Amino acid sequence: MNTSAMHGPRRLLVVGMVIILSTLTAKALMETVLIGPRFAVDLEITLRAAERWLASDRPYLPDAFTSPPGATQPFLYPPYTLPLFALLSAVPRQALAVIVVGVLLVVAVLTCRRLAIPWKWVPLALAWPPFAEAIFGANIQVVLVAAFVFLFYRPTAVPWRPRARDLTDPAESTARIAALSTAVGVIKVSQLHAWVYVARHRWRAAVAGAVAVLSIIAGTLPLTGIGPWFDWIAQIRLAGDPTWDLGGFALSRFVPPGVGVAIAGACLIGAALVPARRAPEWLGVLSVVGALSLHIFGLLFLIPAMLRVRPEGALLAAILVATYSYEGAWAGTIVCTILLALDTRPSR
Repeated sequence: MNTSAMHGPRRLLVVGMVIILSTLTAKALMETVLIGPRFAVDLEITLRAAERWLASDRPYLPDAFTSPPGATQPFLYPPYTLPLFALLSAVPRQALAVIVVGVLLVVAVLTCRRLAIPWKWVPLALAWPPFAEAIFGANIQVVLVAAFVFLFYRPTAVPWRPRARDLTDPAESTARIAALSTAVGVIKVSQLHAWVYVARHRWRAAVAGAVAVLSIIAGTLPLTGIGPWFDWIAQIRLAGDPTWDLGGFALSRFVPPGVGVAIAGACLIGAALVPARRAPEWLGVLSVVGALSLHIFGLLFLIPAMLRVRPEGALLAAILVATYSYEGAWAGTIVCTILLALDTRPSR
């Protein structure tokens, strides 16, 4: 954020907003995010599920939805991930947790740099609750967002001006587009928006990604069997129950039954229709609004839109999210969406 290029009251406003954001971020880190039991907790959830599977027990436990916060929370990843997590379960827990958190930290830094965030601002970006909770908790969302960012952006040396790719250009690698667009939604299946966009503009890449996933499913099916797939579908249904206290703040939890699914479907349709010149920003917004399961790290998809709008608007959205409340998360999303819709400046 180049405050030196601003003058007078505007510069003071931005500096003040940065101070507020830093204060709220520090508060969230100390009180909510950086708590011992949360360290690599999402990794622990997956490893326990894999161990149950190895012991011929059920990896998907319906009664997990009544458990308190922590490693006993429900396992929600598709069954084809179980063999991988089973291999990882053989590694000593503490060492694996440190390694995974370290890898996610590096991935997050690379993501920030690909988005043209200057080095001096990277620590604040990583401390922002959506990034910090995902990294500290070892949540795979960091990798999925990185796939999204590397799909849509090229390297650039110009601070705060991420250089977007035009995926409609035939010169863009089909294999690269297939791998990255599929990776965004391969584990969290409600994040298919990038793949849907690719399906419209580069259908061969979308088909290649889908075939790769189907091949993985077919290859792991002899190991997992068909039973866990039915259990997983039931688990996903339970995860969408608005009475589940720890179910996050997806829009579907606050609207009448069926309306949330309709909104999610509309967002998927919208993903195929967004203009190429604003694709990453709008797809990021749609990934948040159309999510059937949403936690704070899901708001990482808002960053492309936040970098598109003016600094004051981006900081306001970031401040609202940093309040670490459902109301703040949605207020930040609404602010970001409105400002993006009003932004008529030429694409970068």
